[in-house]
Amino acid sequence: MSPAAFTTGDLVLARGSSWIVEETVAYADCTLLRLANVEPRSSPRYCKLLYPFDRPRTQELQRRLRTEKVDQWLTELGRQLADCRRFGELRAAGAASIDLLAFQLEPALAVVRGLATRLLIADEVGLGKTIQAGLIIAELQQRGWCDRALVLTPAGLREQWLEELERRFGLRAIILDADSLRRISADIPTPINPWSIHDLVLASFDFVKQPEILSSASSVLWDVLVVDEAHQVAIARARVEAVRLLGARARHVVLLSASPHSGDDRAYTSLCNLGSLHRTDEIVLFRRTRAAIGFELRRRVHLLRIRLTQDEMRLHALLFAYVGRVWRLGLRRRHRGLRLVAIILSKRAYSSATALRLSIERRLLLLDGSGSGAHQSSLPFDLTDEAPELGIPAFEKSDDEASALAEILTSAARASADERKIAALRRILRRTKEPAIVFTEYRDVLELLRKALGDLRSISLVHGGLDRHQRAEAVFSFNGGRTDLLLATDAGAEGLNLHHRCRLVINLELPWTPIRLEQRIGRVDRLGQSQTVHAIHLIARDTPEGTVLARLLQRVDRIRRAIPSFHDPLSSRSELTAAAEIFDGPNA
Repeated sequence: MSPAAFTTGDLVLARGSSWIVEETVAYADCTLLRLANVEPRSSPRYCKLLYPFDRPRTQELQRRLRTEKVDQWLTELGRQLADCRRFGELRAAGAASIDLLAFQLEPALAVVRGLATRLLIADEVGLGKTIQAGLIIAELQQRGWCDRALVLTPAGLREQWLEELERRFGLRAIILDADSLRRISADIPTPINPWSIHDLVLASFDFVKQPEILSSASSVLWDVLVVDEAHQVAIARARVEAVRLLGARARHVVLLSASPHSGDDRAYTSLCNLGSLHRTDEIVLFRRTRAAIGFELRRRVHLLRIRLTQDEMRLHALLFAYVGRVWRLGLRRRHRGLRLVAIILSKRAYSSATALRLSIERRLLLLDGSGSGAHQSSLPFDLTDEAPELGIPAFEKSDDEASALAEILTSAARASADERKIAALRRILRRTKEPAIVFTEYRDVLELLRKALGDLRSISLVHGGLDRHQRAEAVFSFNGGRTDLLLATDAGAEGLNLHHRCRLVINLELPWTPIRLEQRIGRVDRLGQSQTVHAIHLIARDTPEGTVLARLLQRVDRIRRAIPSFHDPLSSRSELTAAAEIFDGPNA
């Protein structure tokens, strides 16, 4: 069949389905056919083919009249009317597998009506930002306005996006990473850009930021660029530059972040400028809270101040003197690595004496030259005692530093015998007798907690070292009731929906940004949560951990000046006695 034989309105058979030809575009040696599925509820709803590479066959339109019952006729008429839309009305929402909540339709309406091309969807955690972004893509695709869409996410969320887009909207995406790019490149002619041959692409922003990858990805004109967890992009220069370059080649830029402001005004400005082509290209902000949309917020935050043992207090005093000296030396020498040493050791001490002992042992080995050369990056989360900065010497005399570290190590070994934070955690878990999630920043501390709590609870572990199948199995076990305690790091807990199973979140130590606290609580404080959510932050009394709390509160104040609706993850209740509300028994 010649390309000219296809005309608008033809019925054709292609790829096992029947389609109506909506548009034909003739080129020198091929014809682009834009097709609509005969069955409106089928997936995919639309497709594009290149003749003669695809060879659709024409079919005869059935024009024979047939008799239908009145109820069948009314049903079909209702379906046809439901598909009729005026300009600016949504088309894909009715067929999507979502609850139609008015606030979730607003961003898509703004896009299809031409009111916004750059959006920041900054709703509170758990209000369905993925649904809103997927709806934008689905609406533009249904109108033929979106030939290519790119979704950038943290690596651990790619499969979740893949499943959500297909299950809710019938959108079939492909994940592009190093392996898939190699396979695709081997199957296509060299001049063809592998980023240009799929309608909907998912990739991690850390993969795309690589220069050789960014070069090919940014040569494509994207109709929609979606950036999930966009606040993680704004704090890293390479990520910012990658998204800026891709955004400059995108007709629509959609940024998603439940915590757009971390307390750093410069990072927030950087976030709002992503995808901007000039100063007057303002971003449209959607920030909705549960209270604003009519959903009751039921959350109680408890600061549980733990009285430490004398051994633990002595350990903190020794460490405070040591890291204070290291910090001053770092400032004097303008050595960022020394300041990182002080930060790492301090944060490890806030977690547990055992964690600090492991890091001190590691530092002594590295300073002695007997440590392993393979190190894990120390920033930003999901850490172990393998931080490479621990090998940077601080004191001028190595013997003086070794002596100071040996004294801290001896004190840490004594303090490890009776850790009051872990004892308080055991008391809480004994008294609540309900599912709980415990967060820590450190992967090795998860193992410590698993051993300390294994006699009380059946446990699942989630951290950044798990592959997606192991992670899914751990979450399935917890949500399915096979385990009743989830131990997690931030790197492993992104994107988890645990609100149907759990309402209690416990933080072993305070992270250094309010965003992390809000993200942790947001695993259970989501739409569909039927109970009051409780978050307990364990804080060592009369230690420098109080300084971390003070700085967090200052950051919260800065965030609320920029975003007044930000829900404070620290101070709904600050009295020690408030912790007694969620378990039967005296205070820890």
